[in-house]
Amino acid sequence: MFDDHALTRLRSILASRPAIEITAPQHRRACVLIPLVRKNGAWSILFTKRSENLAAHSGQVAFPGGGVEDGETLEQAAIREADEEVGIPPRDVELIGRLDDVITHSGFLVAPFAGVIHEPLEYVIQESEVVEVFEVPVEALLDMSNPEVRYVPFRAKQYPAYFYHYGPYEIWGLTGRMLKAFLDLVWQAV
Repeated sequence: MFDDHALTRLRSILASRPAIEITAPQHRRACVLIPLVRKNGAWSILFTKRSENLAAHSGQVAFPGGGVEDGETLEQAAIREADEEVGIPPRDVELIGRLDDVITHSGFLVAPFAGVIHEPLEYVIQESEVVEVFEVPVEALLDMSNPEVRYVPFRAKQYPAYFYHYGPYEIWGLTGRMLKAFLDLVWQAV
């Protein structure tokens, strides 16, 4: 069970393992926030559904995130993007650790950060990028039926992908990869 004690252990795990940082200047640097939200004593992870009119990953489920701007740190970018996309005020985000860098098939080098959201949220979505915000209980993501592994085509090749299912939502692609890496750490904490 993922509870407050497991969160304390997760903080310790993240603090004791340095994230793998990839040097790939040919890729655009981006960051995401894996937001942990506590409601009614249980922990959930916040996701967004991206707008259908975006150039990259349109219509997919994602973590709040985006490109790093000149002069900002990776941490600042992750927090800024969460504020811009879904209205999470920076003062309410406590970063608890960084996961390993991930390179996307679409040319991004992404740094994922896990963070605890401390205040009750009223989401304010940036409608040009996000059409929906939803939360999935950590326990549902840890269910043994998740993830499903399928092969997906991309540029005439087949790649394995993790698919997490929750109600009407299918979480896969880059988000599925980062979620799997995060939940592997959560498993160590529970």
